[in-house]
Formats: sequence, structure tokens, C-alpha cells
Amino acid sequence: MTKTPVDLLKDKPSKAILSLSIPIILLNILKGGFNIVDMFWLGRLGKEFLAGVSASVFMVWAVNGLTSLVTVGIVAGVSRNIGEGRIETAKSNCMRALELTFLLGAACSILLFPLINPLVDMIKLENTARTAGVEYLQVMMGTSVIAFLMFSLHSILIAWGDTKTPVIVEIITFIFNIVLSPLLMFGYGPVPRLETVGAAVATIICYAIASLLYFYIIVKNRWIRLKRTGDEIRFFRYITLGCPVALSSMFFSFIYFFIAKVTANFGSGAIGAMGIGHKIESVSYFVAHGFASGLSTFVGRNIGAKQEERTFEASIFSFKAVCLLTAIYSLVTIVFAREFVSFFNSDPDLLHHGMRYLWFVMPAEIIQCGGIVFENGTFAGSGYTKPSFYVAMPIIFARIPLSWFLAVKLGLGANGVWLTIALTMVLTNGIFCVLYRQKKWLKIKI
Repeated sequence: MTKTPVDLLKDKPSKAILSLSIPIILLNILKGGFNIVDMFWLGRLGKEFLAGVSASVFMVWAVNGLTSLVTVGIVAGVSRNIGEGRIETAKSNCMRALELTFLLGAACSILLFPLINPLVDMIKLENTARTAGVEYLQVMMGTSVIAFLMFSLHSILIAWGDTKTPVIVEIITFIFNIVLSPLLMFGYGPVPRLETVGAAVATIICYAIASLLYFYIIVKNRWIRLKRTGDEIRFFRYITLGCPVALSSMFFSFIYFFIAKVTANFGSGAIGAMGIGHKIESVSYFVAHGFASGLSTFVGRNIGAKQEERTFEASIFSFKAVCLLTAIYSLVTIVFAREFVSFFNSDPDLLHHGMRYLWFVMPAEIIQCGGIVFENGTFAGSGYTKPSFYVAMPIIFARIPLSWFLAVKLGLGANGVWLTIALTMVLTNGIFCVLYRQKKWLKIKI
């Protein structure tokens, strides 16, 4: 029936979670490697190029967040269908999700592409940085449908319990990216020097390769069917399940344009440091999301089979494991902050801001990653997605006035921005931890 490494309904929850999550963590780190490779080579171009992409990449985050309009419904709905024994419906829902994926991906490109120049202009970057940011976004926004497709196809494999095969796919595309990024950015032989455009093109080519490989695996395993069963999840239900998470991710990303605008007051070094800081902290984020993704499949499957107690044991195990791993990583990054930042660029101004970013933000990562387990694992797997919007949104919007107040009004400089990020991370994810204990997530119907 499924290509699951363990029995999600019978094996010990901790064993099942580790079996599902470890491959996803490796997968997430490899995905993050795409960005790290790009940032490394952008650093070789100069801090202005690094600043331009760092300031504009939040729009790419917004698109990736919007894929939740489909992916949340895939994991919650399909995994629950399987737990209920409705295998043909699960297959039909996968096809239904891909139809919605194409529609949303195309709409995203049409709606967001005209916003590129106005949004980048709002940040008031230096000319070189502005050009780099705009060129990068033009490629990424114009091909949004490829990103949507890759995330949806990957989610289908996760819903069916296959978390190992995507690692192989990602290794293949990661190797392609390592070769393509410098080749297209700097140009060799007949290949022209494309700089930031080359970084974006390399990423999109790898996304397309991953999508083709994922689709081949899905068809080979017969996890999709064209014929309707009559009881599929409707498009509107996919959207209502994913909308809170998608809107939260989208607004979170767009808010960073305003955060970048405040940060730009303190120079390209501060903007570049924010981009580097995100890449460094993303390792703990990937670990948390790896556990959360595995947990969401486990929760959906066990709620569908009416084995609710197992979801509690799995959730607490995941929470403790993530908090411990994040605490260790945070300590290492704080102690070796200089070495971490200088790997990307050793410009003194950028190094100064980057080290302080890590000192402020990494301690808050422990609470953030614990909250991610509940929000994107327990809640997403059960279909309890509304808190992702009504809890996160007010706090995310509060980052704009708070960062300005601390950084500009109180004169803390870029440190005020870093402090804002840390405080809001703790508050948002602390609330998710409280909501988990209220158990409302057990009562959601899909």
C-alpha cells in the first residue's frame, strides 16, 4: 500500500518519527544548501550583490509560503485518507492537488511579477544591490509554477510516508546546483557571465529536475489516479486548510521588506549580515521542519485511524528532540560566530553586524523551533491551521514599528532589528506551545 519504512499505526512513535524525520532533515539541509551555495558565490561577487539578494529573497520566501495553499491539504488530507483505509480517494486527491498547483503557480507569477520593482525600490538599496535584487527576483517570480510543482510533488511523497527517496533526488539536484551556480554566475568558455541571474537560473533548473524525478516516482508507485472517486477534497477545502499557513508565511516574508528597509539605514553590511544570519540559523529551522513534516504525516495517519494517544507521545518526543538539538547548535554558532559569518564574507562591517545577529537571534531559536514542531507538525497534520494566521499575524506586523522604535528611535542601530526578531520569535512560538496543550487540534474535521 505505502512505501513506509515503519508501521505508523503500530510501531513505537519515537521510532516512527525518527524514521520519517531524519531523511526529511537531510533533505531540508540539502535544500538549504541551494541558498548557501548561492550566498557563498554571491559573497565572491561582493557585499553589494549579497545585500541585493538578501533584501529581495523574502519575496521568494513568500512564494514558497504560498505553496502551503496546496501542500498542507495534501499532507493532512491524503495521510488521513490512508489511515482511514480510503486508498483510491488518497490517490485521486493527489491528482486534484496537482491541478490546483498549476493554477496557483501561474496566478502567482502573474500577480507578483509587476510588484518586483516597487518592492525593491522601497528598501532604497545602493544601485548595484538594487539591480542584483531585481534581476534575481525576475527569474524566480517568472517561474513560480515550477516551485509550486516541486513542493506539491514532494508533499505527495511525504503524505504516503516515503521520506527517503526525496533525499536521493535532492542529492542529485544539489550536485547540479554546485556545478551550475558558479558556471552561470561567473561564466566560463561560451557560457556568459550572468551574476545574480545565473544564481536564480541554476536554482530553477534544479527545481525542474527535482519535479520530474518526483513525478516519475509517484507514477511508478501508482500514488496518483486520473479517475475521480467522487469524494475528493474540494479545491476550496485545500485552500481553507492551507490558507492560514500560507498567509502567515506570505505576510511574514513581505514584512521583511519593511524590516530590510529599517536595516538598510545601517548600510549594505547590515543588510548582508541579515541574509547571512538567516542562512546560518536555517540549519536549526531545517531540523525543526524535518521533525514537523514527519510528525504531520504521523498525526494525520493516526487521527484517521482514531489512535489519538499516539499523536501525543509523538508530539512530545519531537518537541524535546528539536529543543535539545537546537540548543546545541545555537551554542556552537554563538561561540564561533566570527567563523560562521566570515565563511560567506569577511568584510569588517558585515562581520560586525553578522556576529551580533547570531548573538541576539540564536538563543531565541530554541523556543522558535519547539513551536514549529507543534505548528507545522501536530497542528498541520490534524488540519488545525488557523492559529498560524491569527496568532502569528499580529506579532509579525508588530515587527515593523518595534524594529523602527528600537533601531532608530532608541538608537540601538541594527541591534534593535536583531532584538525585534528574537523577541517576536519567542512570543509567537511560546503561544503555539500553549495552544498545543489545549488539544483543540484533535477536533478538526477534513
